[in-house]
Amino acid sequence: MAEVRRPVGGGRTHMRWEPAPDLHARLERMVRVLDFGHVDVGRVHCLRLYGARANAWARIWGLPLVFQHALKIPAAYVIEFLCPAFDRLPRDQQDRVIIHELLHIPTTFSGGVRPERSRSLRIDRRTVERYYRRYRQVAACGRLEAR
Repeated sequence: MAEVRRPVGGGRTHMRWEPAPDLHARLERMVRVLDFGHVDVGRVHCLRLYGARANAWARIWGLPLVFQHALKIPAAYVIEFLCPAFDRLPRDQQDRVIIHELLHIPTTFSGGVRPERSRSLRIDRRTVERYYRRYRQVAACGRLEAR
């Protein structure tokens, strides 16, 4: 994927997106370890975003159904990691951010984005921490078994 630049705010500031294959590899591992079978990692794209002024470390975008039908393409997701803020986080906190974004993908993998609070799941620190601990536990067991 090529780098994309876009002027923001009258052309004074530029936003720049770059593919993040390292983050995608980590995401793939998390999907496998956490058994998120509903997530098609081939249709989840990770990008680093430079130049954004958002107060976030990452954000997820889904491809709405109307675009899927009009363009005749399947559901897909893009996770933007806002840099340099995301890259400055310790690795364990980065993992929590990735898990948080994965939790926004509904089990239907429809292109929609699950809200922070729904009937079936509340995406908050407690929930993310529960998944993070499970991820660390299963990943540690996997390392021991691989030896």
